[in-house]
Amino acid sequence: MLAVAAVDVSSGRRHERDAHVSLPAASTIKVLISAALWSNACAGRIDPEQRVRAGAAPFPGGGGLLESLHPDTTLTLAELDLLMLAISDNAATNAVIDVVGMDAVNDLGRALGLEHTRLRRRMMDVAAAERGEENTTCAADMTALLCALARADGIPARACRRVLAAMAQSHHTDIVPRYLPTASSRVVSSKQGALESVRHDVALIDEGERRIAVAVLSAPAAAADGLARAAARAYRLVSAP
Repeated sequence: MLAVAAVDVSSGRRHERDAHVSLPAASTIKVLISAALWSNACAGRIDPEQRVRAGAAPFPGGGGLLESLHPDTTLTLAELDLLMLAISDNAATNAVIDVVGMDAVNDLGRALGLEHTRLRRRMMDVAAAERGEENTTCAADMTALLCALARADGIPARACRRVLAAMAQSHHTDIVPRYLPTASSRVVSSKQGALESVRHDVALIDEGERRIAVAVLSAPAAAADGLARAAARAYRLVSAP
């Protein structure tokens, strides 16, 4: 299964293949978690400057850089969000989930019309995964979420800026951007996700006058190069005159 979706944010022109097939989300679910965090912050329900001590609950859990820090180290929720998106830190993600709440994440997904995207467990919760409590998404949902972030549609504009800025600092940029044509002004806000069974990448490609959302999802896990070529082809199909 190689599911592909690409959408021109302005025109709505799209290309899809198996885009509505539900798959394990892996770390792509973190985009929706971040959007829920900042939406609640904009509503005054969460303080993004709230500090969490690395050695306190909900740490440790999930693995990542955060678990290597001194237990007395404190980080703000905003900093945890950056770790979650820029380096895909699972412990930071679990801390954000515990503050925001799974219900708030899923409520936002439903409000945005994401039919196959659900957060059902914390990161690296093996027992929950074995019970069938898997986080899921599909390529069409991912591009819909990216378009909502691009247009500030159903998500506050300030929240959209924070999510996309953190995604633009991703350290994992070897899939969607790999075969895109050269463009000096391009900003790619991306989020990869991988498990033993899947490999995904989702990205908003911002070229100033044109923004294109792309999602490539695979199960079993496809090679990164194959995903990159599928993403580039989808990009060309929706960006061609």
